[in-house]
Amino acid sequence: MRNLLVFALALPLVSCTVGDEPGGSGDDLPGDEHDTGEDDGGGTGTGEGIAGNITADTTWSGSVRIKGATTIDAGVTVTVAPGTTLSFADTTRIQIDGTLNIEGTAAGKVNLQAEAGATYYSGFGVNGTLTMSYAVFKGGAITLNTGATATITDTKMWGAGGDYLIMNGGTLDMTYSQVGADPGVTDSTHCNLHFSGGTIKVTRSNINGAPFGLMFYGGTNAIFTNNNWYDSPMKDVDAVAGVSGDFSGSWFQKGQPVSGGANLTFNNLAPAKLVDAGPRG
Repeated sequence: MRNLLVFALALPLVSCTVGDEPGGSGDDLPGDEHDTGEDDGGGTGTGEGIAGNITADTTWSGSVRIKGATTIDAGVTVTVAPGTTLSFADTTRIQIDGTLNIEGTAAGKVNLQAEAGATYYSGFGVNGTLTMSYAVFKGGAITLNTGATATITDTKMWGAGGDYLIMNGGTLDMTYSQVGADPGVTDSTHCNLHFSGGTIKVTRSNINGAPFGLMFYGGTNAIFTNNNWYDSPMKDVDAVAGVSGDFSGSWFQKGQPVSGGANLTFNNLAPAKLVDAGPRG
């Protein structure tokens, strides 16, 4: 018996982690293989998702879950790689105090959506910088505040719980994009564009489907040229006295909107829907 005990104590200790396989970490959860943020200042948690403050530059790719309120700190850049899917848990939001670069491509669009079972998420609040190209953004919303900058190209956005693209200030440059669902697709958005001020440029885009295309309640010398405006059951443009904007070269399914006391320009309106407006690819 004594000899057996000595033999057992002499055996090398072997660690066995349940679920480990060659080449695997042993703690992956189905569908979360590409979640990031654990060791790079990317908020709290892996596997189940990201929340908290992003404190260092990082890149998100693959399938990324936003599990709770997330803030990109000032001076920090988060890059979203082509082909990434961002899934938002219920009531979540990304506050952009630094920079968020969503770098989709025609062949690798970035998808932003509520996760399965979630009924509402509030999208982006922007105090810093947002750039977004070749994205498909369903649900959420984008709110620009004073000092914010947003550059949006080749992106489709629809399905907000209220208004979709909201400007309280800041600078917006949106081209070749669409705010509104495709024909036959249900859209819950109330107003596609709700602008109360800031530097505004929206060109070569489709603004469609929601009860109001644009609530233009603040801003001067805004540029809204060469857009398509259609399928809004209430008004394409609802403007108030004191605002000014140029809608020249655009197509309005219902014809030229009533200015409502605003200083609006409608030169050379297109006789038919523009084929060179909206996302390219």
